[in-house]
Amino acid sequence: MKQEVVQSKLPDSSQAVAELCSKLKNPAASYSAIIFFASSSYDFALVSRELHERFPQAEVIGSTTAGEITASGFTNNSIVMNALSDSRTKFKAVLLDDADKFPMIHKDRIIKAASAIGMNLQGAGLHRDSFAIALICGLCNAEEGVLALMYSLIHDQEFMIAGGSAGDDLKFNATYVSCNGDVSSCGSVIMFVKTSCAFEIIKENIFTKSGKNVMLTDIKTSKHHIRTIDGQNPRRRYAEVLGISESAVGDALLDHPFGRTFGDNLFIASLVQFHPDGTLTTYARVLQDSIQEILQPMDAVAITEETCGEIHRKIPRPGCVILFNCILRTIGFQKKHQQEAINAIWRQNFPVYSGFSTYGEQFGRINSNQTLVAVVIGE
Repeated sequence: MKQEVVQSKLPDSSQAVAELCSKLKNPAASYSAIIFFASSSYDFALVSRELHERFPQAEVIGSTTAGEITASGFTNNSIVMNALSDSRTKFKAVLLDDADKFPMIHKDRIIKAASAIGMNLQGAGLHRDSFAIALICGLCNAEEGVLALMYSLIHDQEFMIAGGSAGDDLKFNATYVSCNGDVSSCGSVIMFVKTSCAFEIIKENIFTKSGKNVMLTDIKTSKHHIRTIDGQNPRRRYAEVLGISESAVGDALLDHPFGRTFGDNLFIASLVQFHPDGTLTTYARVLQDSIQEILQPMDAVAITEETCGEIHRKIPRPGCVILFNCILRTIGFQKKHQQEAINAIWRQNFPVYSGFSTYGEQFGRINSNQTLVAVVIGE
């Protein structure tokens, strides 16, 4: 797989698209897929349409962001474009509009998109040469529904879906995704990838178990709203378990999210805020009477080096690396002055890469937060 990454910070949307295309090394017809990540400061519909028009033979997908990532660092107010080419790889994307309401209505279109590149979603061994990238609007609570629909259609339990929830630069007004020029403000793009290249989907956590468990005893699941923990006021109980004062809980949220273990994987549900009445909101969906562990932070720089080592052991010559990095990780790195150190490690390990700061991360069947999900495809 060959990945070219180009970036524009020109404020005018059409001029930014023109600059992106002018930076590519090869003619438009040579690319099989275009994946772009755009700040919400741009006219997303215009960018989507113009990129589709410039690359009519490619699958073109994109999303708005809460910040962009390239070898130049963590940035904002830019468009980053990945231009992918490989004769051994086929791509096919499908847009699921209004994915938060009735995702099942898209069943036939999903099956048809996969079939178009020779993928039988009910076949065995699908994971050996195929995976899917998901871009999901980040303010519609659609992630769990989309993943549940996808895995109701896919019979191979090892098949991987990897992706990120679109952001809007922390405005929390509207997020967008697009597929071949069509745009949705409450939908999802699924891009199927069938390849003979080696590939890996990697999930990185920078938190560990603490042994401090609580039960969520009164939940409004659809709103991600926690009204009691262990039958008590959430703010009071959270502070008690951590051994801090209630006035200090706001500063603890980034470093002490909730987590649950499934097999060997730890999945994180980040904490948005405690409300004046002491109730709590989370980013990811949590369930009534679920046991959650209040996590402890680890050394993010050391973990980044470990992750890159793991990637190189599995894919010695990465040709394409796409990073879905939670916005809360980005904020945490900034507060701890770790952004440059982490990006320097990525630069040392990957010849080319890009990504964006997300409102959620999809890894297989689970939507989580404060996580890095990396799609790595070999040369």
